[in-house]
Amino acid sequence: MLHGRVPAADNSSGLSSVALAGGVALWLVTVDNVTFWRTFAAAQTPSLSAAAATIAVGLVLWFAATTVLWCFAPFRLAKPISAILLLTSALAAHFVDSWGVLLDKHMMRNVVQTDLREAGDLMSGSLLLDFLVRGVLPAGIVLILRVRPVRPREWFTQGTILFSITGLSLSAALAAFYPLYASTFRNHRELRLQLVPSNYLGGLYSVLRSQRKTDLERVGTDAKRIESRPRPLLVVLVVGETARADNFSLGGYPRPTNEALAGKSLVYFSQVTSCGTDTATSLPCMFSDVGAERFSADTAGQRENLLDVLQRAGVEVSWIENNSGCKEVCKRVPTSTVQDKAWGTDNECFDEALVPALVEKISSSSQDALVVMHQRGSHGPAYYKRYPAPARFTPTCDSNRLQECDGQALINTYDNTIDYTSRVLARTIDQLAEQPSGRDVLLIYVSDHGESLGERGVYLHGMPRWMAPHEQFHVPMLMWMSPGAQQTLAPEVTCLQTLATQPAAHDNLFHTLLGAFGVQTGVYRSELDLLAAARGLRACEAPAMTDPTPHKRPALL
Repeated sequence: MLHGRVPAADNSSGLSSVALAGGVALWLVTVDNVTFWRTFAAAQTPSLSAAAATIAVGLVLWFAATTVLWCFAPFRLAKPISAILLLTSALAAHFVDSWGVLLDKHMMRNVVQTDLREAGDLMSGSLLLDFLVRGVLPAGIVLILRVRPVRPREWFTQGTILFSITGLSLSAALAAFYPLYASTFRNHRELRLQLVPSNYLGGLYSVLRSQRKTDLERVGTDAKRIESRPRPLLVVLVVGETARADNFSLGGYPRPTNEALAGKSLVYFSQVTSCGTDTATSLPCMFSDVGAERFSADTAGQRENLLDVLQRAGVEVSWIENNSGCKEVCKRVPTSTVQDKAWGTDNECFDEALVPALVEKISSSSQDALVVMHQRGSHGPAYYKRYPAPARFTPTCDSNRLQECDGQALINTYDNTIDYTSRVLARTIDQLAEQPSGRDVLLIYVSDHGESLGERGVYLHGMPRWMAPHEQFHVPMLMWMSPGAQQTLAPEVTCLQTLATQPAAHDNLFHTLLGAFGVQTGVYRSELDLLAAARGLRACEAPAMTDPTPHKRPALL
């Protein structure tokens, strides 16, 4: 029998860690950043200098990404991390390229808080194909490649070289083209939110960092009722979803999208600005006392809100949910979710299911109460799922691939969601009008944010507030009162109608509801109470606002 030594594995064969990092980085910088490069190129006046500046930016990004990926080489993490990064970046790139989405911490908070139903609305054949080509294919290649292990001394030497190259290339690019870069990135601040993968990684880090638990900050601890009202007050607050004011006929839109509300004696507020352009920001902000300019979604969960203050003052508060959750706003009040299959499908209920749930809720109470109804509303991109057949406006866009739909069909479909919301509100008002005369009733409807329907190539919502188009933050708001409530809350109805034409905001909601229930607390501000002037508590003038000219902010898109 022959005896021999088993040969050791050949550590000299395979791809180097630097080559792997460089290849993955090159793919990320080029293939996954189509929108970034399109925006950067469009910002330049064609010239040799602009071309050289663009190439220099590309080299700096490539060297920087290579250096970061190379750092994981000695820990046997280079391949799995590269594969994960390729998969997640492919998804991010698809939404940036196809939807015009900007991935900041607010958008990543929406991603973290979304549910399977919302995620399902975004699925499409083009998303799957894009994910396979830009994600699965390169990730699979990376995982099957053989990569040589790197020795400590070799790793240190390579690191020194890579960091030096990155630093020198950055210095050279800034020295040669600083004026061009300064102008481009100052005038196109969206570029940093289009750059994959730094955009979503930075946003995700900010979200996770903000979720560190702290003690709950109490608000309005001195809250108490100071007014003795002749009758108990029921306030029904309907929180709309993704409804933009531009498509409300109550505000001048030529198509009769609010026809169901005709003759309902409403007061429509035509110039209302939302706190943010996404639910995760706007929903907690509209119940907060701090105002849009000071509000931070990072800390909202650790601070009490309007519902807590009203409960403390003795108001019965409850929340009825037909959306993807209340973003922690309702976590300290009784909450129920509609599940009436008579008003929907196996996957979701239409918003009409909220009405019988409301009737059941208010029939068991006769004291001062606030009931919040959180609608599914006009949530996209599958607008066609938000209303029952038949559609009023046709033809419709029965797809979540909005870019592939005819522009008018897309508008028809969205308008159908507004028309259906109007019918739900009309039915709600009819039910409230049947309440016993011994109880005053106030209904307020306001949307959390607006929506883009392809204007300037932008769809959906969630753009940063500083650059969002007005379609995403100009929202509808209306009020309806029973005769008794009008006599108590707004006897000067002409004043209220005048104020309804003036600028208002989500900031006003907190103080308006405190005032309606007669709650006295140090955090209440009468100048922000939309009904205070109609009650004769201040001059009949426009309510105060944090941002006095919200619709005049320059939109960068």
